Amino acid sequence: MPNKNNGEAEESKLPLGVSRNGRGMDRLNIFERVGRRIIRGFSHLPMIVLYVFSDFVYFLLYWVVGYRQKVVRKNLITVFPNKTDKERLQIERKFYRHLSDYFFETIKSLTISDEELVKRLKVSNIELINDLLEKGKSVFLYAPHFGNWEWFTVLPLLLPGKEIHCFYQKQGNRFANYLSVESRTRRNIAAAESHHGFRYTYECIRKGIASMTLVIGDQCPHRTAQKIWLPFCGQDTPFLAGPEHIARKLDIALVYPSFVGYKSGYYEVDLHMIAENPRDLPDHECTSRFAALIEDDLRRIPQLWLWSHRRWKLKHEDFPDVK
Repeated sequence: MPNKNNGEAEESKLPLGVSRNGRGMDRLNIFERVGRRIIRGFSHLPMIVLYVFSDFVYFLLYWVVGYRQKVVRKNLITVFPNKTDKERLQIERKFYRHLSDYFFETIKSLTISDEELVKRLKVSNIELINDLLEKGKSVFLYAPHFGNWEWFTVLPLLLPGKEIHCFYQKQGNRFANYLSVESRTRRNIAAAESHHGFRYTYECIRKGIASMTLVIGDQCPHRTAQKIWLPFCGQDTPFLAGPEHIARKLDIALVYPSFVGYKSGYYEVDLHMIAENPRDLPDHECTSRFAALIEDDLRRIPQLWLWSHRRWKLKHEDFPDVK
């Protein structure tokens, strides 16, 4: 007879701040459980139907609500000062269409089949990561908010038998956080809260476990977080210091996923080595290479970057003690 407490026992073995296959998260109340069932049921709809909803949401976001239009337009002028108003407007509208698609693709990720996900996000040279893992080298897939980063849950299907992790920022809304982590921990991915990331990665390496961890690193750092200031899109821009710090400390290879092909609902990614041995490079060189790769991508397929994010809300002059 199965033990009813097996799930609780498995959950209790997880380190603090780590979830796997939906375990290790806060319990949902009855209303949240009903909401979860509704959203999961909605996610079973075919993508072609979800994209019809996406068109409607695009209309609301862009033409009715004007969601963060001032932020988007300011960012586009900052990055593309030499483009015409018409050219920036085209990028803006394509971005909002992609943002709406991304929202429904994220919902779909709760239930999308392995076969469909493999068709929709292709990684052309996955052997780059596989070879590193085979050598016993842990890897950070150092990615920006570009394309559809949620669909990197495809990685266990492309790297069968390998240990796959991701870092995430815990959201203030418990229900939204639950759904986000539930989606990201499908296919036996371990999701660690960012502030537990170093300890969890260290413990894996100490145990001889070579893992690949998805790290999103282009968000604007919190005012109190350690920062690296770099030229990016013509601006003095702060980047999170944590990913490079952990990679250098634990000798983790850094790989960048570049979105090179895109049509609605389908993405193609090429992997680029940032540094196989980060300790051999000068301070900040890894983050500088990361920033340069993001800039190349957003100038090539600009609608796929998260333009609604207030990327330049911090100013270097407000942090005189940080170089």
